[in-house]
Amino acid sequence: MESVRKMEDVAEQVSTIGKWKLKVIKDDRSAIQKKTFTKWINTYLIKVGQTIEDLYMDLQDGNKLITLLEILTGDRLPRERGKMRFHKLQNVENCLAFLKRKNIKLVNIRNDDIVDGNPKLILGLIWTIILNFEISHDPESQASAKANLIDWAKRACRGYKGVEVRNFTTSFKNGMAFNAIIHRFRPDIIDYEKLIPENAEENLENAFSVAEEELGIPRLLDVEDFLIDELDEKSIMTYLSAFNRMYSKVPTEEELAIKMYSDRINSDAKKLLTWLKTNIDRLEKRIYKMEPELFEKYKEDLQHLKEEELPNKLELKEFLADCYKNIESAEAEDSLTTDVTMDKLNHYWDAFERCLADKEACVQNESDRASRKYCDRKCCNRKYCNRKSCNRKCCNKKYCNRKVLQQKVLLLIVVVIDHISDKHQLCKISAQN
Repeated sequence: MESVRKMEDVAEQVSTIGKWKLKVIKDDRSAIQKKTFTKWINTYLIKVGQTIEDLYMDLQDGNKLITLLEILTGDRLPRERGKMRFHKLQNVENCLAFLKRKNIKLVNIRNDDIVDGNPKLILGLIWTIILNFEISHDPESQASAKANLIDWAKRACRGYKGVEVRNFTTSFKNGMAFNAIIHRFRPDIIDYEKLIPENAEENLENAFSVAEEELGIPRLLDVEDFLIDELDEKSIMTYLSAFNRMYSKVPTEEELAIKMYSDRINSDAKKLLTWLKTNIDRLEKRIYKMEPELFEKYKEDLQHLKEEELPNKLELKEFLADCYKNIESAEAEDSLTTDVTMDKLNHYWDAFERCLADKEACVQNESDRASRKYCDRKCCNRKYCNRKSCNRKCCNKKYCNRKVLQQKVLLLIVVVIDHISDKHQLCKISAQN
């Protein structure tokens, strides 16, 4: 008998521990749902300048619940403006009646449950709204909403090593499935090959931050939500629905190949356009009276640009020209799109070639100018001169050589003196006569 009692005591303790663990799990799930549903509601209320902080308290008067349904459906609901309990009950009742007219089943949810802040029933009401207006997109097909979403996730993750979507809990626990979905539709923003399945927290953080910053998908979940033993299925479904709404159609292998081809063309075209604009600005820089060291460096850079960079860019331009011909073909014109046109590339390429030719001429002229001999004639006002005779107006002398100029001046003085002397002699002779 004593052994039987001991066994009963042990069984009771195990049962108590089991119930306690179950309560902890339920509490964890409820807390995650409350946080996720609050964020989800705010993504819509923010459009009209409203938000909620406490899901259980801020929906009690029914006003924000009415606003949420109006945003989701575009319909207008009747609204009581008073603050008495009667007005709150009427507002919530208007919401429940509206949902019933949409053929949405509400199980054991009454208006007083919401007004009194019943956590379980408030979570149930919000989940019903999410399921019908966010996940299924069609209130009449809510029964298949979960199946459709899981099927979409499977197709999006198909072919990704280490990812197999079977459910909305354990399949997403290490974060690889979230990253695979993002990479499927936007391979340019996720480096999937660098992800390690064992680094669950890093994978989750990467997916959530990239989705928020690059795709504009609100961060409804946090890494901490995946550190518990039992994940919350409804919260994960709510988050995934944002991806499903943005990318409802999963591309086929052929469509994905076409998209990658198009993305490569766009990327290469943008890089070439940026290179052309940068070098056009660079070539338009003045080099007149540049310091000798800087001028030599500029000549080296110009030579590198012409001999090293230009051939590669010319090859890229020819490759893009062939790609654009394929895009313009009848088979591909509906599938491929480009952000930079070939006409635009040709326009900037022609401008670049003109700038390059002009700059080469300027460099040659500057090199010639720098190689001329120095002229010591101050009035010449030229730093360099390679001519024996200077044609500068300010000089007004035939020769810039100072010694030659001095000899000419002396010769001129002698001629003048002789002329004056001859004239003086003539005057004397005239006077004597």
